[in-house]
Amino acid sequence: MSLAKTRFTARLIEANGFDPHDFKCWVFSPGMRFNAPDKWWSGYGRRDFPHEGLDFCLFRDAAGQLRRLDEGTRIPVMHDGRVRAIFTDYLGRAIVIEHERIAGIPEQAISIYAHTTPRKGILPGVTVREGEIIASIADTAHSRTNILPHLHFTLGRPSPDIVYEPFVWNRMRDPNMVALIDPLSLIDGPCEELEPQSREKIFTSRATGPRV
Repeated sequence: MSLAKTRFTARLIEANGFDPHDFKCWVFSPGMRFNAPDKWWSGYGRRDFPHEGLDFCLFRDAAGQLRRLDEGTRIPVMHDGRVRAIFTDYLGRAIVIEHERIAGIPEQAISIYAHTTPRKGILPGVTVREGEIIASIADTAHSRTNILPHLHFTLGRPSPDIVYEPFVWNRMRDPNMVALIDPLSLIDGPCEELEPQSREKIFTSRATGPRV
């Protein structure tokens, strides 16, 4: 499936006052990718379930330095849609947005922005427009896993039988409710994979590297 690129990266850079000429590419550890079987935090063991989305945490700047998003990073919505549910997840709150159409997906689609702090006024039933700030990345300092702040993004096609109230994390894993799609091809801007030898230094310290 070929999905039309969004301006998510460009809008995120703009919303957070970051120099657009200083962004080179997103950087993903293997465990951050869609369908990854392993964790990218706290011992790097196996996940209980394959990863349901894509984790945005790291990027490389024009000088080649690795940088990371931080708690408070403002999150733009990728497409027009309507908020259908907001629920508590493992690290913050998740926002479920239903879209009538996304280029490359002929049916309805849903996107889920997890581990966030929703912006005031973002509530079920509210219509949002592409690029609108819907949340900021949640502070993960309270987590026992010492995981870095990041945005989890899930994309999928909802079943006609999907129930949004109440919506919980396991619902997005249920193929009878949501047919998950790898969102990587939707993201504007290039990406690269983190070298394994770099992983230990980056993920063992919350103070690692410059932040946005």
